[in-house]
Amino acid sequence: MLKIKSHLRKVATIIACLAVALCSCGQKRRAVIERPVFEYSNTTSIEIEKIEMSDSVTVFHIVASSRPGGWIAIDKNTYIRESGSNEKLFFTHGEGINLDDRNIIPESGTISFKLFFPPLRPEVTKIDYIEDYPEGGWIIMGIHLLPNASVKPQNSLSRKEIAAIRKYIYPLRTYEPDGGDTKDLNILDKLIGDSRVVALGEVTHGSSEIFKMKNRIIQYLATNNGFDIFSIEANMPESYRLNDYTVRGVGDPKKLIAGMYFWTWRTEEVLNMVEWMRIFNQPEQRIEFTGFDMQFFEGAINELYDAFEENEYVTNIIIDLEKKFVEIKIQARQNGSLINVGENEMKEIDFIISLLQNSIETSVFQASKKNWLRQNVVIIQQYLGMNNYYWRDKCMADNFIWIKDQNPDSKFVIWAHNVHIMKTNNMQGFHLAQKLGDDYTTFGFAFSEGSYTAAGNKGLTSYTAVKAYPGTLEYMLNQLNEPIFILDLKKIKSDNPQNNEWIMKHLPFRHVGALGGQQIEFSKTKISDDFDYLIFIKTSSPSTLLQVPNY
Repeated sequence: MLKIKSHLRKVATIIACLAVALCSCGQKRRAVIERPVFEYSNTTSIEIEKIEMSDSVTVFHIVASSRPGGWIAIDKNTYIRESGSNEKLFFTHGEGINLDDRNIIPESGTISFKLFFPPLRPEVTKIDYIEDYPEGGWIIMGIHLLPNASVKPQNSLSRKEIAAIRKYIYPLRTYEPDGGDTKDLNILDKLIGDSRVVALGEVTHGSSEIFKMKNRIIQYLATNNGFDIFSIEANMPESYRLNDYTVRGVGDPKKLIAGMYFWTWRTEEVLNMVEWMRIFNQPEQRIEFTGFDMQFFEGAINELYDAFEENEYVTNIIIDLEKKFVEIKIQARQNGSLINVGENEMKEIDFIISLLQNSIETSVFQASKKNWLRQNVVIIQQYLGMNNYYWRDKCMADNFIWIKDQNPDSKFVIWAHNVHIMKTNNMQGFHLAQKLGDDYTTFGFAFSEGSYTAAGNKGLTSYTAVKAYPGTLEYMLNQLNEPIFILDLKKIKSDNPQNNEWIMKHLPFRHVGALGGQQIEFSKTKISDDFDYLIFIKTSSPSTLLQVPNY
């Protein structure tokens, strides 16, 4: 009897322990998950408000945000999957959105819609959302489906981690291009090595210290390492016009800078760099000013007019082409910036361009002139594809490669936003890295706090940056107590040292373009894959806009 009681007590104890274990560990998936947490996203444009799950369907409630008049599209190959699985559950239909088509963003700046997918198995607790777009789509990885799930980020660095990362930083004397001691920049010789293309990013389009730092680096590379071609994220023909001043000393540099259209470059910081180039190019040319963007067709049309000004036949062809493109631009403005060209209209444009191309080939211009005119025709054609976000980056990469091919013995410095120079996400830098390999070296930029110039709800003015908060890359780099330094991401990846694993993960990192006043400035990215090196500057202040009257 005593043995039976003892046995029963053991069984009861085991049952109780199992019950506790089941209560503590056996969380069940709910039918509805509000604002699910996730581990990584490559976009801040969409947010998952809610996921509904049943035996017959999985419904994503999504809110997308963008500038009013812009557009979003959900690709037909969008699917969800259990994290770690290869089984794809493609969406079946949507509500509140035209699938695989452009959806105009209203004045509110947001659009809400639902996406319907096949049901998930009851035991699935973590999924991925993937837009399988050929040129890169929205991705949200590690979406947790359990109640009270949390993804705890690393908020700060330990003393061991600080000591470990310090081995891979190079403090810099200043960001000011003051003409002073440049010994601190000698490390660039080692970091860049034999690369002939160096890309300098920027985390906003309006941070004075970053612009100054890039100017200082450009001066060093041009003076000491023979980098002789500068290329900027600005429209190609209009950028080349800057050489009227930087090489020949002709024209007003302020108006030439303004002629590149965007306020982002119409700053005292860029003007100071242009003025330095003018001095550096005396008594002989040592650096050329170029650009690779293609968002405007007007400059290319003007180049063709200038070339054929004495040829009435070709001038009339250009006039016909310009009329077509002006009409397309007007229609695009009325249609939320969407360029919509019908099949018949496209045939007419192709015919006009073929006449123009034949006129170039049969002209008596020198080979270099013909190459330049052909490239301007390419710029005009590229403009028609501007509806595709990734199209611009592919074109900018192609245009830069054209510049490089025309100057096979040159070394190049690229000036563009972080997003464009990065080696991932099908951006310009991705295409350049694929094409150039080790000949392409990237320097991203970051800052912790301050302000910057941007366009926003207050107009074109200064905006206060969201201060780097615990868990962001900038917050952790700020713990090093170095105001300006280069971080050697390339060597960290190569060495894979202990206590530096944190920087190899997806971390919140600031992404601000030309728009200011946004509540969300940080999104997760794997910085060690994006750039070879990162230049950290503790504080940003607004770039100083030029006053250019009568332009």
